[in-house]
Amino acid sequence: MHGAPAGVAVSVIHAPEERSLDLRFVVVPTVLLLVFLLYGVRLWVLQVVMSEDLVAASESGGRAKIERLAPRGKIVDRAGRIVANIAPKACVTARPHEALRHPEAVKEVASWLGVKPEKLTAEIQAAAYAGELPAPVYIGVDSKIATRIAESAWRLPGFGVETLPMRSYAAPKELAHILGYVRKPRDVDVKRLKDQGVKPAEYVGIQGLEREYETTLMGQPGSERMVVDVKRRPVRSLGIDAPVPGKTLVLSIDLALQREALASLSGRRGSIVVLDPKTGEVLCMVSSPTFDASLFLRGISQDEFDRLRSDPSNPMFFRAAGAAYAPGSTFKIVTTLSAMRRGLFDPNRHARCTGSYRMGNRQFRCMGVHGDVAFVRAMAKSCNAYFADMAVRVGPDAIRETCDILGLGRKTGLDLPAEATGIVPTPEWWAKHRTRRFSIGDTVNLGVGQGELAVTPLQMACVMAMVANRGVSYQPKIARAIVSPQEDSKPESVRSQVLGEIQAPSSQWETLATSLGAVIESGTGAGARIPGLRWGGKTGSAENRKDKETHSWFVAMAPLDQPKYVVAVMAENAGHGGEVAAPIAGRIVRWLIQPRSPVVKVQSEPKTDISSSNLERSSSLPSLR
Repeated sequence: MHGAPAGVAVSVIHAPEERSLDLRFVVVPTVLLLVFLLYGVRLWVLQVVMSEDLVAASESGGRAKIERLAPRGKIVDRAGRIVANIAPKACVTARPHEALRHPEAVKEVASWLGVKPEKLTAEIQAAAYAGELPAPVYIGVDSKIATRIAESAWRLPGFGVETLPMRSYAAPKELAHILGYVRKPRDVDVKRLKDQGVKPAEYVGIQGLEREYETTLMGQPGSERMVVDVKRRPVRSLGIDAPVPGKTLVLSIDLALQREALASLSGRRGSIVVLDPKTGEVLCMVSSPTFDASLFLRGISQDEFDRLRSDPSNPMFFRAAGAAYAPGSTFKIVTTLSAMRRGLFDPNRHARCTGSYRMGNRQFRCMGVHGDVAFVRAMAKSCNAYFADMAVRVGPDAIRETCDILGLGRKTGLDLPAEATGIVPTPEWWAKHRTRRFSIGDTVNLGVGQGELAVTPLQMACVMAMVANRGVSYQPKIARAIVSPQEDSKPESVRSQVLGEIQAPSSQWETLATSLGAVIESGTGAGARIPGLRWGGKTGSAENRKDKETHSWFVAMAPLDQPKYVVAVMAENAGHGGEVAAPIAGRIVRWLIQPRSPVVKVQSEPKTDISSSNLERSSSLPSLR
C-alpha cells in the first residue's frame, strides 16, 4: 500500500497552489481602452470628416458686414483754404441690444456726457439696426470722458469708445448758410436719397452744399467683414475693405471777402451777394444774422434748436437767395431793359416831374421835384414819374417777359437747395391771388419796383450782371471745380449755363451804364463814392409795412467800363438805399480793390493743385485797377 504512513500529517507548504483570476484587472483596462478609442475616433471625425460642416455651423450665427465711415470730401474756397475738413473725433459707441438691457449704464454714461438719459436712449434706439455690433451714438466726446468710459467698460455693458473721421468746419458762422451741415440720416433723408438712387451713408448732408453735392462728397464707405454668433456678438474678423474718401469741392467763394461782408452787416438783418459777371461765379454770399453750423455736428440739443428757431432775428433764414423782397427803385433797371427790348428806349425823351405821377384818380409820389427830366438824370435822381411813364408806354407784358429772361419769378439755377423764386405778378398769378383786375396803376407800381413784385438779392445781382456783360447773364454757381481723391487728379471745372440774353444796340447799353455811373457821381448813391474809381449802381428803398422803415437796396457793378464785379446789398428795414446799402457796397468794393498778400498754403490743405487752364492760380481776387 502506497501513501503516507498512517498518522503522519502532510505539510501545507508543499500542497498544490490553486489561483482564481481577478476580473478587475481585465475589465478596467478594457473599458479605459474603449473610452479612449471612442474619443479618438470622435475627435478624428470632428477634425477631419466633419471639419467643414462644423466651421459652417460655427458661423451659422451670421456674418456681419460693419461699414467703416468714408471720410467726407473736403471743401475749399477759391484760394485753397479748407473750409470743411475731416478730423478724427472720439465717439461713444454702443452695442444697442446690450446697452438697452442696462438702463443704469445708459443713465451713468449720459450723466458723464451731460445729456439727458432719454436723448442718449433715443440715439441708441436709432442705431438698433446694428444689433450687438458697435454703432456711434455720441460724437465729439471730451478726451477725459472718453478715457473714463473706456476704463469703465467692464461695468458699462454695451458701451465703448472709437475714433471716427468726422466733419469739421473752419468758418462755421461765415459759411453756415452756404455749407449747410451733416447729420445721421433720418427717415426723410433715407427716402429722399433712395428716391435719387443713392444709398445713405452714416452721415448725410442737410441743407447747403453738403446736401446739393451729397454724391460728390460722400465717398464710398469701407467695411469689415466679421463672424458673429447667434447673439450677433463679434467672433472674428474676415477682412477689411478700406473706404474711399469723397471728392474735394472747390468753391468760387473767397472766405476773406465773406468775412468782410458779414462784418459790414454787423447788427443788421440783410444780405450781400458778389458775382463775377463774366462767369456767374459767386464770390461772396452772406446772410445776416447767421448761426453756428458746428452746433449740428456734435448733435444739437432740442433746447438749442428751439432757441435758434424762435430767435426773432431768424438767423437760419437764408436771406441772400431764399428771401424775396420788393426791389424798389433798383427795378428801374428792368423797366429800362424792357424798353430797350421793345425798341421804345429813347434816352432823350423827357418827362415832367412835379413831385408825383398822376394816373386817373391815383397819385404816385416821387422822392423830389425833378422838373423836365431825361433818362440819365432820371436814373441818377431815381425819378418815379419818369419810370412810371416808361412803364405805361412799355406795358406790363413786356416787363414780365424781361423778368423771365433775367431769371426773376423763377429760380436762377444756383447750386443750393434753398432758393426762392420770388414773385412776378403774371396774369395767372394775379387771377389766383387777387380778386380784382390788374390795372394801369398796377403797371406803374410794377415799373418802379413796388406792389406785388418780389425778388431775391441774388436775382438782382444777376440783373446787374446782364448790364455788366452788355446783354448776357449766367446762372450763378458756388461750386467752381471738383477734384477726385486720387493723386495727381486734375480739377473738373463746373461751368455755368447762360441764364438770359437781351439784344440791344451797344449805344443803349453804354447809355444805361452811364446813367448808373451818374447815380454814384451825382445822384442818390453818392454814399458809395470811391476816390479814383468810376463805377455804377442803383439805389432802392422798398416799402413793406407802414410801421417799418423801408428795405435798403443797392446793386452795382465795378468798374464801369469793364466790370469785373457785381454787388447786391439789401438791408431789411434800414431806411433809404443811398444812406445804408450804398455805403456798405462801397466798403465791399474798396476791400476788393485793395492789394492783398497771397494766401500761404499750409500742409493741412489739399495736395491737389486746384488751378488749371480754367481756374485762376492767384489766391487773391483780381484788382480793379
